[in-house]
Amino acid sequence: MTQTILLRTITRQAGGGEIVRTREIGGPDAMIGRGVNCDIALPDLSVDPEHAMLRITGQSRVTIESLTGEPFQMNGKAVLRVELEVARAPVVTFGSYDLLFGQGGEGDISVTVLRHPEPHPAAPSLFSLRTSVFGRRRTAWVTGLTILLLCLVLPLAGGAWINHSRIHPDRQWSSGPLSKAHAFLEKDCQACHQQAFVAVRDTACLSCHQAGDAAATARIDARVLREGSPFLPLLVSDHARHDKLVSATPPPPTLKGKVVSIFQGAMNHPSDRCASCHLEHTSRPVDRNVSATADIVRPGKPALVVVTDCAGCHSRLKMRLPSTGLIDTPDWNRHPEFRPAVNLGFDGPQPRIERVSLASPQLEANGLTFSHRLHMSATGGVARQGQVLGAARGYGSALTCQSCHRPEGGGFKPIEMERDCGACHSLAFAQVGGALQTLRHHDMRDVAGLLRGALAPASPPKVDPAVLRRALAPGGLCVDCHTVRPSAGLLGAEIAPVRLADRLLPWGDFNHGVPAHNGVGKGAAACADCHKAQVSDRANDLLIEGVATCKGCHGRTEHETTAAASGRCGECHSFHAPGQAPRTGQDRLFGVLGLPAGVKPRGIPTF
Repeated sequence: MTQTILLRTITRQAGGGEIVRTREIGGPDAMIGRGVNCDIALPDLSVDPEHAMLRITGQSRVTIESLTGEPFQMNGKAVLRVELEVARAPVVTFGSYDLLFGQGGEGDISVTVLRHPEPHPAAPSLFSLRTSVFGRRRTAWVTGLTILLLCLVLPLAGGAWINHSRIHPDRQWSSGPLSKAHAFLEKDCQACHQQAFVAVRDTACLSCHQAGDAAATARIDARVLREGSPFLPLLVSDHARHDKLVSATPPPPTLKGKVVSIFQGAMNHPSDRCASCHLEHTSRPVDRNVSATADIVRPGKPALVVVTDCAGCHSRLKMRLPSTGLIDTPDWNRHPEFRPAVNLGFDGPQPRIERVSLASPQLEANGLTFSHRLHMSATGGVARQGQVLGAARGYGSALTCQSCHRPEGGGFKPIEMERDCGACHSLAFAQVGGALQTLRHHDMRDVAGLLRGALAPASPPKVDPAVLRRALAPGGLCVDCHTVRPSAGLLGAEIAPVRLADRLLPWGDFNHGVPAHNGVGKGAAACADCHKAQVSDRANDLLIEGVATCKGCHGRTEHETTAAASGRCGECHSFHAPGQAPRTGQDRLFGVLGLPAGVKPRGIPTF
């Protein structure tokens, strides 16, 4: 028998009576929230528009799960998900409402919605406003009418009588328009201002911008698009734990700043919120006298007022946060040397990743063995093969970096043996019946089985073991490119695991797609300026340069170099997503739509 949800709403009257309304919710699910379209509507500002989902999961069993990451109360504890046995008559609290669960008729689930009773007012004291001349009711009326007169009637009348201009009454209550990114929320103030007379809290921002798993991201995307957003929100993760951020942040440098900070904390208006740096309702112009790192206001985006820049925290970080493993970085000129994350070997199938210093040569255990110098030589056998293959394979008279490393967005496509190497390196290992037998490069886990099956497919394998070992022996078809190590198996050897690092510097985002990074423009860098592949005879050499090479362009002016570039931290580091350069929600929308880099859909506004 299908269970349904029977909803009972109890409203207490001022005279002491109760009004009970009962209705049946079709289906095993019920949406709980402040929105009028919710199955269980709770008109309370502390409840999100679509706060949680109630589901029947079994006989007399239900689950309640938060959809926004905002908790609710169960037995006095804040929870995001609970499983309930209806027979135990549990009570769940959302804001000022209790949801009482019980067993309905014919096995249905009964949900009774009851608002908390208002506390009984204390008896008026001698100094109570009730005993004053005006009284609380009269004072409230006078105050309300005064505000109405000063903030609405007089501006309307003055505008009409003096200069006959059009007056918008709502402007008396708003400090400015919303940005283009948030304009779809203009009629939903409670989306951000969730509590009256309380500054916007991070939970309101993270209800749309919190980075999570794929399912949570899909729910956020669907909700904001359904509510009319032209963009997908930029998802953020913590730069560091909040307590560490607070400890690492230096106090304001001036006495006035210190006093203001203390006053803000005392008035429940802390300065470490999202809204402390990202300001809405502002249309002030860019301050040309302030550097771009301190005051960035871009059309259509919330104003960014940096409370403290990167160097403000990282210049003396170890003094304020001794437990940190980071090196103090007061400015770009004193940036520490890179410490790339390198695979130094394998613990079974798992790579062992460690950060190493560039001061001493390090080798990456990537499982490959070939010579960049040999392949990139302008003369010799490889260059001759490239010349013969010519335009049919996209080569010139000699191989270049782009012959194998094919750009894609800000990085490169994965190396594919058949596409990038197969023109010269054949996987054919034998000829049977006049036909070449070829290994499948993408499935080399059972080389012995592949070889035996190919050489003797119709009968039990009777193959000389020496033939089986030939592919892995010196001079065999695998050894030119792969590291071969001893094994206890039939062949006595195996191919070492291959792991090519996508990013050696995981806490910074070097974008190969920037034109100046791939040789476009006067003074721009070419591959050989940063990667000395022409002199490398080992595939496991770390072919990256240090900070000094980056400083050849970054932090310089046009008077010093033709390839002048900024030295700002934000060029390579993002506060909200460490290891990435700053992005926008619009960038993510284009990716979700499957559009090529640089192609933007029509009809969608841009920043």
